Amino acid sequence: MAAAGAAVAGAFPAGTAEARSGPADLIVHNGRVLTLDQHFRSAEAIAVRGGRVLAVGGAREVKRLAGPRTQLLDAAGGTVLPGINDSHLHLSSFGLNRPPWTYDVDKATIDEVVEAVRAAVAQAPSPDSWIRGGGWQELKLPRAPRAADIDPVSGNHPVVLKDFSGHAISVNSAVLRLAGITRDTVPPVGGVIDKDADGEPTGVLRETARNLVQSVIPAFSAAEVSQAIDIGVGLLHAVGITSLTEPGIGLDTLEIYRDKARARRLPMRITALLSGGMAPATVRRILGGYRPAKDVDPRFVRVAGIKVYADGIPRFQTSWMNQPYLDGTNGTMVIDGANTAEQIANLHEMIRLATDAGMQVGTHATGDATTDAVVAGYVKAGGPDLRHYVIHCNFPSAATLRTMARHDIGANLNAEILYLQGRVLESIIGPELTEYQWPYRSALNAGVRVASGSDAPVVAPAWLRGVLAATLREGAAGQVAGEAERITVREALATYTSTSAWQDHAESWKGTLEPGKAADICVVGGDVLEVDPHDLGTLPITATVVDGRVVYERSSGAQGTLADAAALTTSGCSHNGRCCCEVAEEIRG
Repeated sequence: MAAAGAAVAGAFPAGTAEARSGPADLIVHNGRVLTLDQHFRSAEAIAVRGGRVLAVGGAREVKRLAGPRTQLLDAAGGTVLPGINDSHLHLSSFGLNRPPWTYDVDKATIDEVVEAVRAAVAQAPSPDSWIRGGGWQELKLPRAPRAADIDPVSGNHPVVLKDFSGHAISVNSAVLRLAGITRDTVPPVGGVIDKDADGEPTGVLRETARNLVQSVIPAFSAAEVSQAIDIGVGLLHAVGITSLTEPGIGLDTLEIYRDKARARRLPMRITALLSGGMAPATVRRILGGYRPAKDVDPRFVRVAGIKVYADGIPRFQTSWMNQPYLDGTNGTMVIDGANTAEQIANLHEMIRLATDAGMQVGTHATGDATTDAVVAGYVKAGGPDLRHYVIHCNFPSAATLRTMARHDIGANLNAEILYLQGRVLESIIGPELTEYQWPYRSALNAGVRVASGSDAPVVAPAWLRGVLAATLREGAAGQVAGEAERITVREALATYTSTSAWQDHAESWKGTLEPGKAADICVVGGDVLEVDPHDLGTLPITATVVDGRVVYERSSGAQGTLADAAALTTSGCSHNGRCCCEVAEEIRG
């Protein structure tokens, strides 16, 4: 350790020239500092002043920068990393995805889902208030929950239950009536209305068919969204996250973020993609309404571009695939258009509109056919260094990866979802694609820049589980899915830090712990390079620093680990019978 620290001290001098301008505000010491720079240098301590890294190096040299008011943060032998940059996290939804706004219906049986709805009804503020739930999983349940299940316990309450992915909802008959959905209702392009043997809608609406009920579901108020964001930020600090990309938001949510930043009440760096939807008209509308804000620090709230929504997910066989699923279907895109040719033309027009406006484009594309179409659209649009990227990018072909590398098109992969799913999709996509899904190694070998995002609240933002999954290709059940796609722990850490900063056009000022860069720091209670990768998910986050300020510190008596903190981020509130607020207090000490 001493030798490593001495070597880095020479590269990052903590000398008197820097000390003349004043002592450090904060020194993090007694740990293994991984700078995540291009040489993957390590050190023993790091000094911070004015929200920036002042020096990195040996403990003795760095401590010379201390003054009488310098705060000392003991890493206790753990790992000191750049703050984690979750490059795909729906923060506003993440906060709202818990009571009193949303109740947990991630259950193993339909009866348990029904009981959760019954309990929510008992707590409802009025006899006809809306009941929202989230988290059900069709491959966990025997089938999706239906209106016939929910109606007997819901009374006059309209009920809407989101599945864990956000790509399907289950509603009761009250909602079907409010939305005017009958056996004769035609689903929109890319949407599915599940029907029973008699041709009646069951209450399960998939992909764009969800939009049929959106107009009747009351929106959350700005105050509710603001409060939920604050709760979400606190929970993310407890897992070491200091930056995130919020993909697909409206101008109203953007203004909430801006107001918080103006008031200096946003201790989280937000890169936003505005919602471009599924049609050129939506992109034109959002671009027409967007105005840059000169009074907001872009290092805390920055609009990078537009999110386009191109297809569904493999789980529902709504990803558009070149080769069919095992049942012979191929899925389709959800882009507006009467046929595939029109859909591709509209997709490319959406990308062109955003590119011409100088906007980065992140496109949800899970199927390989969709990814091909998206990448072709990026190449066709041309433009300067906008760093367009493919969100999810589950099954890109080798040829498409080469094209992405040649044009510096990024891939945003989801190791945390890989951890959740393992091999559970094998009965849908077959063994070959199960081995290949989220191809980290193939993408890196092709020269593609790979960032990792949790997609929370789809899954918990437990990034060390993501490192585990990317490294071992193991799911929660222990099943291995694709040994050939394994990457190293060092490479996986880069996808959550330095490459995410590249995606944000921010690699010059964040993402690594180099002098002059943002003092965003995550301290892990253990050596992430030496521990058995199977144990990564058990390591605690002991401290989080944003802009040089300690925003989270785990008390010495707390027993919470990253896994415990991540449990708070699921759709439900209870954790071993305790309210999430109780567990949060334990973790925060």
